[in-house]
Amino acid sequence: MQGRINKRTRSFNDYSTELPVLMTFSSATPNSNYRPDIDGLRAIAVLSVILFHINKTLIPGGFVGVDIFFVISGFLISHNILQDLESGKFSIVDFYRRRVKRISLPMLIVVGVTLAAAQILLLPEDAKRTAISALWSLLSLANVYFWLHQNTDYFAAASGEMPLLHLWSLGVEEQFYIVWPLLLIAVYHPSRAKWIFVASTLVAIASFLIGELLFLRAPSFVYYMLPTRAGELLLGAIAALAVLRGHKVPSAFVAPMATLGSFLLGATLFLISEEKVFPGMLAIPPTLGTALLIIAGHGSSNFVSRSLAFRPLVWIGLISYSFYLWHWPLLAFYRYGHQSVGMIAGTVIFMLSLLLAWLTYRYVERPARLSQASMRLIILRQYIAPAGVLACVALGAWEIDGFGIRWTSNDFKNQLAALHQETQPAAFYDYVCQRWKITRADMQDEHCVVGAKVANLPQAILWGDSNAAHYIGMISTFAIKEGFRFRNLEVASCPPIFGDPVEFVSAKRLADCRESVTVARPVIESFKTVIVSASWTTYQERSPKFLDTFFDTASALAREGRLVILIGKVPIIPDYDRRCREKTLIYPYLNCQFPSVPLSDDVAQVNARLREFARNTPNVKYFDVTPYLCPHGLCSAFDLRGKPRYYDSEHLSMPGSLELGTDIWQRDGVPPPFNLVANWPNGGALIATASAKSL
Repeated sequence: MQGRINKRTRSFNDYSTELPVLMTFSSATPNSNYRPDIDGLRAIAVLSVILFHINKTLIPGGFVGVDIFFVISGFLISHNILQDLESGKFSIVDFYRRRVKRISLPMLIVVGVTLAAAQILLLPEDAKRTAISALWSLLSLANVYFWLHQNTDYFAAASGEMPLLHLWSLGVEEQFYIVWPLLLIAVYHPSRAKWIFVASTLVAIASFLIGELLFLRAPSFVYYMLPTRAGELLLGAIAALAVLRGHKVPSAFVAPMATLGSFLLGATLFLISEEKVFPGMLAIPPTLGTALLIIAGHGSSNFVSRSLAFRPLVWIGLISYSFYLWHWPLLAFYRYGHQSVGMIAGTVIFMLSLLLAWLTYRYVERPARLSQASMRLIILRQYIAPAGVLACVALGAWEIDGFGIRWTSNDFKNQLAALHQETQPAAFYDYVCQRWKITRADMQDEHCVVGAKVANLPQAILWGDSNAAHYIGMISTFAIKEGFRFRNLEVASCPPIFGDPVEFVSAKRLADCRESVTVARPVIESFKTVIVSASWTTYQERSPKFLDTFFDTASALAREGRLVILIGKVPIIPDYDRRCREKTLIYPYLNCQFPSVPLSDDVAQVNARLREFARNTPNVKYFDVTPYLCPHGLCSAFDLRGKPRYYDSEHLSMPGSLELGTDIWQRDGVPPPFNLVANWPNGGALIATASAKSL
């Protein structure tokens, strides 16, 4: 191993197939070892990812494009490192020098442009989050940041509006490139190649298994972190070991291998969805398929490899790194102002990303990676200096809370605070006990009791998910007027059933839902009145069995003399953006008068089934807010005075819920069935008293 920089001619296409970053590029420099089919694979990967991000229905499994890149990177880097180790010419200094040349400048330019744009185009809280994520990205820790901070808040900003979220994948790769070369230096010798092959295979399998087993309890860790992604990179390394010493697949097996690889890759792209456990065992088909295609194309011609070498695909492969870097911020900024990406907007963003990718490749990437400067100058010019400037900008934006040039404007701050307060979600209030997982402590929390200021124990409990929590303001108005108290207990994205929710929730929520109902059931059964609401349409879409399963739970509660009140689903207001009025402080041209819409068929149908069940089941009552939100058959997120009632497209805000309750009371008094709660018969008070003692 040499500490100096190697300036010899690389043996495996130094300017193309070696490049480590997940969207690396080939050079047009002729080279007998150049693999145009690998550039074609890069094109398939980046196109899959970008089309998926534009519209998930185009390629439902397009997110696995990132996993394809991981395999390609693992192959290219491992092949070159192992080849150099065998020839005794590997230089760790040269390795990291090339990493900086290939990775840094394009990424830093995109981070810089995004950071500057965020301070102008985003609301302060989002601009601040972007600045913080930029700092972590500069340290190659974007994946760690999003593991720790993404999706920790049920009502956090949509991931599609986070302009640097896509850099998590670079973090994974860059961490792999710290560990893998050092490990190979320590253990590799040609005589041990077979054992390293076996060990790498076992570690890769373990990585996939860990992802599968941990997903239910730690989905963010599984998605973002290296241990559960390492198997994909190692599959590429295994492919490199397989072809390194001149071993070729027998010609009779090349075409079948390439066909199988294509089938595994294509089936995954179109047959799986983001609702599945991924990564995990489902990551094996696309990554194994990619590895098979790489091996089949090594030194052998076949129809698939020739197809992948189609020149337009190769050209996209050349610019795929910048294509990937630019597309996501453009989509995020567009979604921030317009919510959804239509066909025309998606096409424009696609073409603009492609143009920026070519310009970046032509004027930044190629000059940077062809530089012959020393290690010290490369790191200083291409990383430390620009990253230092960006870090100072990001720290400044963080310090002033993302207000940017608006920091000195008190009028802006006051207007923003007033508008923000009008659309706060229920989950932001301390008396709303909406949790990701219910604990026994939540059962005893006095903050979870709402209603009239009377000495008696709460007579009712509100149970459900966030679609139950958003009714707390309305129900509390009725409770105060009628003189009763109620406890609230909501589990985010979990259906209110006593049975197994496996068919009705995503894999990452299953464990929390199961544990929560085990803890909550005895307490729910202790109340004389149980008020229930949920995102009925969501669970019914997952499985048509849901409502029947829920009716079993509701019937069991009602049979023992409890009053069971079902509250229907609120109308869904597509494309409603609660922060639109806040954004008008930045974008004066925005039109925040979202049109009224008719009640959607799915909401109407599920509410009708709830109403029919209540009509035919003793002790079960139904309440529907639709008549109050849809005057004259058209539903609006705003009241008649133009004030917003909704938090998002299918949740009331807490102020909106309180106002809705007041409007209903002023119009109809405390409506049935809530006027029955305080004096519900059949010994319910004894049930509640016994429950209180047990707590």
